[in-house]
Amino acid sequence: MTAGLEKPFRPWVARLICGIWAGTTLAVFIATRIHPATTANLSVSTRKVSFRTNASHILGRSNEEQLLVSGVSSLQIQFNRTQAIRTGGAPVHVASLHAEGDSFSSCSFYQVRSGGFEVGGAAVITLEVFNVSDRRSFSLKAHGVLNDNLSSRLSEHGLMAGFECRGMHIDGGAASDVEGNFSPEGGDSIFIATPPDARLDFSLAGHSEANDTQIPILNELRFSEIDPGTSEEKSVLLKPAPEVTFEKVNKKVILNSADLLVVVPKSDFYMRQFTVRDGIQLSLHGAVREILTGAGARDLATLKPSAFEHLDNAMRIYGAIPAIVGLILGVLERMGALGKR
Repeated sequence: MTAGLEKPFRPWVARLICGIWAGTTLAVFIATRIHPATTANLSVSTRKVSFRTNASHILGRSNEEQLLVSGVSSLQIQFNRTQAIRTGGAPVHVASLHAEGDSFSSCSFYQVRSGGFEVGGAAVITLEVFNVSDRRSFSLKAHGVLNDNLSSRLSEHGLMAGFECRGMHIDGGAASDVEGNFSPEGGDSIFIATPPDARLDFSLAGHSEANDTQIPILNELRFSEIDPGTSEEKSVLLKPAPEVTFEKVNKKVILNSADLLVVVPKSDFYMRQFTVRDGIQLSLHGAVREILTGAGARDLATLKPSAFEHLDNAMRIYGAIPAIVGLILGVLERMGALGKR
């Protein structure tokens, strides 16, 4: 038996065993370096996020102490009762107001209720908070047409419900400023539309909260901004640190909030929910082509599981069978159990 174990491998057996091991090793090597598209669930806290969407509506209902709209193409107000408005001269009493503007026009509304903004076609939306500890203030920039139906609220806490507009054309006249108060009991109807590029600054009232759900995301999400002084890419992530869960492989990764994060959707990718609270809290879900993270723009590496990780336990066992077969062949050959060829 000992002499049999010491026999050298016959050439064809040696080649077969080497081929089996080499093939298995190559297959595993390739599988660990291929990162197929997969489904991911992300929880992200950020100071700023920009995304392209074809959602027909953005933002839910909310109460504002002040809403500043920079870029007003159309303004229509229907008062519950005749109100005095001022356009540079003596006050004029009107039951309604119709005015047109452009990208240089602006309006501030005080003590109003927003129904959320309708989006005219695909648009790029940027949400940003400038003071993370201020839960009531944030901005929305839109590269796309928005419109909303507002309603006035009762004046409270010493704040009078009213409006101030700059650079508006009333009844086809020259651009002028106009301001006035809303009806004391509230309920005036206000329609506002923006040009393709506009900015809205919100100061929420009381315990009102800005949020929305089920927003389709059509482009890459890059949680960073370019520093104007150095032209370097800087992270806009906040604590708690982002979490990424890959559902198909039951893998969870907690990132460093100081790192850059890039998410490249594949299809059916959604901002499941966002809430403005201690920054912007995002829940994202869907198929992704790539998720990259790193300490800098040149340090980005994929987080996606490899094809090998996508294999379940049974498939991994099947993948190990060729290597086991090669081992058994080697033992049998040493023992002389394969006969002669």
